[in-house]
Amino acid sequence: MAAKILLVEDSDSQLKFLKDGLLSNGFEVETATNGAEAYKKLFEFVPDLVLSDIMMPAIDGYQLCRLVKSKEETKRIPVILLTILDKKIDSFWGKKAGAQLFLSKSIDMDELVSNINATLRRYPVSDEYKEKIASQATPDNSAQSQLNTILNDLLLKSVFANEFRNLSDFLNYERILVEKLFSLLSSFVEYTVAGVYFASPDDYSENILYIDTLGRNLSKNLLSDIQYDFFRKLADIKTINDTKFEVVRILLGKEIDYTFTDMKSKIIIPLVFDKKLIGGICFYTRSDADYASFRYFDIMISELLAIFKMKYQYTEKEFMSVLDGLTGLYNRRQFELGLEQEYNRTKRHPADFSLAMLDIDFFKKVNDTYGHQYGDYVLKTVSDLMKASFRKTDLLFRYGGEELVMIMPETNIEGALIPVQRLRRSVEEYAFEYNGVKAKVTVSIGLTMNFQDFKTSAEMLKSADEALYTAKESGRNRVIVYDGNNAKDSI
Repeated sequence: MAAKILLVEDSDSQLKFLKDGLLSNGFEVETATNGAEAYKKLFEFVPDLVLSDIMMPAIDGYQLCRLVKSKEETKRIPVILLTILDKKIDSFWGKKAGAQLFLSKSIDMDELVSNINATLRRYPVSDEYKEKIASQATPDNSAQSQLNTILNDLLLKSVFANEFRNLSDFLNYERILVEKLFSLLSSFVEYTVAGVYFASPDDYSENILYIDTLGRNLSKNLLSDIQYDFFRKLADIKTINDTKFEVVRILLGKEIDYTFTDMKSKIIIPLVFDKKLIGGICFYTRSDADYASFRYFDIMISELLAIFKMKYQYTEKEFMSVLDGLTGLYNRRQFELGLEQEYNRTKRHPADFSLAMLDIDFFKKVNDTYGHQYGDYVLKTVSDLMKASFRKTDLLFRYGGEELVMIMPETNIEGALIPVQRLRRSVEEYAFEYNGVKAKVTVSIGLTMNFQDFKTSAEMLKSADEALYTAKESGRNRVIVYDGNNAKDSI
């Protein structure tokens, strides 16, 4: 059975030349002289392939192709576009319109037929599919009207996507980004409460659900329930602790006593990239709503994912710049900044804070005996034990080499001794083993706090270093406390 070709060409001479050539090569051919006529004949003739000129009045070949490919009932019909245009942008636009091939009008008939046969083999249209097309009524509304609908839809999608992409200007300013995002979301999504959460690569960072109530003064109980509900959903992907919510825009006024059970509809959308949770959004409403059926739901999620991905990667880059690559602890530069900041804070607002300095005992011997890879393993393991021994509010750093330091805000010597001794015992009791080689590892620790006679943060650091020196000189595997005048053993 001969393959059916719908030939679309507005030039009479070119139309005759192409038709005669196709007929002589055994194809069944139907012709149309413009895009509107061609679209009607799709349903009457039901071709195996459309071969169309591009440069035509009213509806050109690009638009005809877009119209064919946008309709479920015709999109499987392959389209080849013929043109005198030869710039790359023309080929690009033809492919974006959905065409299977973009060929020059100067092509000879044998090569054209070869390309048509190859396209027919690659994109066969089944008899069942053609029967469905034939069973469709010929469209009553004009091709131009349908094309206008498609183009308007494409324009709206483009504008919609661009609105989200404009938010990338605020990636460095989280609060402004959140406000702009809520302003955009509230312009086309119906909700009573919406939430946005940006995940951080820093496990010690706050997990904040930014909440928008459209200015309503809603009860804290409702918002707490939404916070719990939201993070419980995300917990299926990642363990999240220490969560809180923050209302972004709220007007003063009487509190509205909505409850969680008043929220008839909701949707919680985790945003995941490269198997990592990078954030999430949620919508809750007192009315019945099917958020997933929203016209541009997929575009919204795609654009949100792109924004959250850029935000996460920016945060990750900033975060990694302050970390030590081996241990995952903050680096020395961050320690110097953190110590100075904490020291100055407690001078302005008097409060205790403690500082501990740790050294891995006989670390050089470990390196010399077992190799530097074993030394890296020990250093990384001790750092992990440190993370497990201290609070999230404590700040942990690699000072240099095998020396680690800990800043413990709002903590006096007695309070600091608890996690410091816990860490010392954890290292002593840990079964270090790498590549089948076992080793015994201990640590020495010097501990101090911000006594009033310290005039600078450097003096405080020096006191911790002196206590550490005493710990090493007096037998190692111990904590030595600097008590304001000298160092003494805490054991």
